[in-house]
Amino acid sequence: MSPTGNRPFENHIGILTFPEPLRAELKPIALVRDGECLGRSLDLARHPLADWLSRQRHSGWLLESMLPEIRTLAMLLAARRPRVKPTPARLSDEADWLAARIYLLRLEKVEMAEAEKDILARANDRLRELCGAGAPAAAACPAPSPQPAWLLAGWAPFQQAVRDIGGAAAMASNSRRLRPQCRQRLDALLPMLRTEAGRSGLQPR
Repeated sequence: MSPTGNRPFENHIGILTFPEPLRAELKPIALVRDGECLGRSLDLARHPLADWLSRQRHSGWLLESMLPEIRTLAMLLAARRPRVKPTPARLSDEADWLAARIYLLRLEKVEMAEAEKDILARANDRLRELCGAGAPAAAACPAPSPQPAWLLAGWAPFQQAVRDIGGAAAMASNSRRLRPQCRQRLDALLPMLRTEAGRSGLQPR
């Protein structure tokens, strides 16, 4: 089933796609980018994000570390690019991660500083290369106030309400409730992406 309850179908070239979802009101979403930020840290306990996260009491936030499909898709998007030598220390870049978030979380708007808009443009381009003319794309909107580097704010057509309690328990609960949507949307792309990654000789890591 698709994230909206509609059944997926195969197009004329055999790629599993989803019918156009029912329109829903855009709702704010805040994603803690701990999957990307902490994934490069050798000492998680000393990373400033760990201390910052322990002090948050917000409701409705999502934890990227509990949505592993985002990391998987970011790695697979990176693997589609031609191999370069020497191999970079980091296979995926910021645009890969942002593209994965836009696709899996169905983000339609993303708060971006002026200096970061090129990252959003590259992310939208990569989704267009992957999905064609009907690819999802997010529009940039200015942030009303500076945000921590590891927090992504945006808007998406959520179909279910988030819990209204605060703290880590709410973040974990919200992330678990959204994960089936991420898994289903990624599953529709995996056969094609894995075939391409295998041909290039790169494997997600």
